Amino acid sequence: MTVTTGFITGTGFYTLPSLREVRNKTVRTPYGEVDVEIGTLGDRDVAFIPRHGKQHSIAPSLINYRANIYALHTLGVERILATSVSGSLVPEWGPGTLVLIDQFLNFTTDRASSFYPMDGKLAHIDVTDPYCGTLHENLLVSAQAMGLHLRKGATYACLSGPRFETRAEIEMIRRLGGHLVGQTNYPECVLARELAICYATVGVVSNMAAGMKSELTATEVLENLGSLGDTIARLFEKVVLSLPDRYDCACRHALDEAFL
Repeated sequence: MTVTTGFITGTGFYTLPSLREVRNKTVRTPYGEVDVEIGTLGDRDVAFIPRHGKQHSIAPSLINYRANIYALHTLGVERILATSVSGSLVPEWGPGTLVLIDQFLNFTTDRASSFYPMDGKLAHIDVTDPYCGTLHENLLVSAQAMGLHLRKGATYACLSGPRFETRAEIEMIRRLGGHLVGQTNYPECVLARELAICYATVGVVSNMAAGMKSELTATEVLENLGSLGDTIARLFEKVVLSLPDRYDCACRHALDEAFL
């Protein structure tokens, strides 16, 4: 079976409401086994991985990012749509805001962040623009057609977690130009590029970042996500069904000149 579209979701998003004929598949990879849900969305087969597990039991630093991306690659996935639940440093981007992430700042130190060397070769990939422009454009067009306000232009800062950030860390990120803060989008986006997979993520604001309001709690984060799962599912479905099953994109050529 070849599945060309994959979804990876985070906190609060453990199912895809529109997915039909769901079956579970265990995919073996060089980095471990991955349980993937495969179902039908419209007339397309898609693969789905909730990165924290169905019970939200996998800490951000313990997610097997390489296995997840490689499992989707093994299934034939050529594009990935993801969610990144985030704290906002932008006062106008309150809980419930949806933002396309453009850039990242990585502050993690505890994650395997590359597939290479692989098969005796070492790739040096270009991540000047780490997210897929083709998917970005289609997300924006689909959101507009739905009457959904999808912001763009966010820089996402990734920290190790699972604790929330200090006031000083948030101030550092603000001074460096960060707009959102989270714990999972890196190295996921880079690993997808290393396998020439199109990848885009929608930042879902669940709370204001530390120090921007009163005490931050995990309960608040979950409550603020509310019914956004249905909105994200409808947006992703519209994107998937509006695109041809296969298309060319710069991401698909990421490895063409990556080897010295």
